[in-house]
Amino acid sequence: MDRLKKIAINLDSSDKLSSYRKEFILPTNTIYLDGNSLGVLSKNIINDLNNTIKEDWGNNLISSWNEKWIELPNKVSKKIASILNCKDDEIYVGSSTSNNLYKLIKSILEAHRDIKSISTDNLNFPSDKYICEGICKDFNLEFKFLDYKNDLFPNIEVLKRFIIKNMGIIVLSHVTYKACFRFPIKEINEFCKDNNSIVIWDLSHSIGAIDIDMNSNRSDFAIGCTYKYLNGGPGSPAFIYVRENKIKKLKSPIKGWFSHNKPFDFSEEYQESSSMDKFSNGTPHILSLSTLKTSLDLTISASTKNLEYKSHKLFDFFNSVYEEKLKDKKFDLITPNKSQERGSHISLYHNDAWRISKCLVSPINNTSIKIIVDYRPDNIIRIALTPLYTSFKDIIILCERIIEIVNTKEFEQKDSLKEGVT
Repeated sequence: MDRLKKIAINLDSSDKLSSYRKEFILPTNTIYLDGNSLGVLSKNIINDLNNTIKEDWGNNLISSWNEKWIELPNKVSKKIASILNCKDDEIYVGSSTSNNLYKLIKSILEAHRDIKSISTDNLNFPSDKYICEGICKDFNLEFKFLDYKNDLFPNIEVLKRFIIKNMGIIVLSHVTYKACFRFPIKEINEFCKDNNSIVIWDLSHSIGAIDIDMNSNRSDFAIGCTYKYLNGGPGSPAFIYVRENKIKKLKSPIKGWFSHNKPFDFSEEYQESSSMDKFSNGTPHILSLSTLKTSLDLTISASTKNLEYKSHKLFDFFNSVYEEKLKDKKFDLITPNKSQERGSHISLYHNDAWRISKCLVSPINNTSIKIIVDYRPDNIIRIALTPLYTSFKDIIILCERIIEIVNTKEFEQKDSLKEGVT
């Protein structure tokens, strides 16, 4: 490994994004490679939260609404718009990803009453499927499910035939959560437009790690979370994207206080906002929005083009170590090799993936470094390449540790009971 270690050191020394690592709180004796589930804490977020709690809430109390808070959702929306390269008024931020998907689908159905079906595929995150199924049941629509007969990769031609056969709304993950496959977003958007279908993209596993250009990829609708690669913190608000020329046609299914055109007129008559504010359920969640004010600035400063470039470099380095050291240990690297076909995490298959993951997170030997990855069924170790703070040294240490676990059969000391979050 000495030669590979030297390569890692050289890659870190030439990494233009290496300075961002010091902006985050990274636990000692721990390598964090689970940023595709929860990003780490930025140091500046602590100051922002303390100021929001102690000064804005503690000292200024309700006056903080007029002075700062009422504009906070729009300020955060503009930052997300910058990351997605779309217009400022095409983003709403607030609520959860599932709630936003529900609101968006329901508003599209209201605007397109001829839609008879909603569909998704078996590569999408299960909660998106739950939302689609539930809406279909509640509103007497057909739910269509595309099963590619494998749970890792799509067949784009099969997908296109499915869309032709089931015209309506289809919900897809831009980057799949298991194998990290990246759909050709512009190609699918254009195909759906040509075939009387509407596609909603879930950007949760792509935003903040790869470069997304909503201005040019012809997307009309999307949702996504902010707590993964955007490092907004647990439960940080999700977002909705709607292309500008589609906004006025939509009516939100929830007539909330802040979705009113003039909420502080306290009118008995509901007049929906003509902007993306129409998706506001009620009072914005100020504390969780405050974390995004800082975390998003780091992504904007680094630029998604640079982040994606580093993601490619991290993967390429891992792949070289895999080919040389891991492949003959009965591991299969299932993440797509072509950069344009993948997101920013590694999916590594092994028959004992669960027990190996447990060894990485909870070493038998207390002197071993703790490496936090996560597991996805069946038998997949997921390794997040979070370009803002993942180093090439992290990758080589991970690979050394995996080899140690396999060579010493340390994993045999772990039981196969699957429990907990990872």
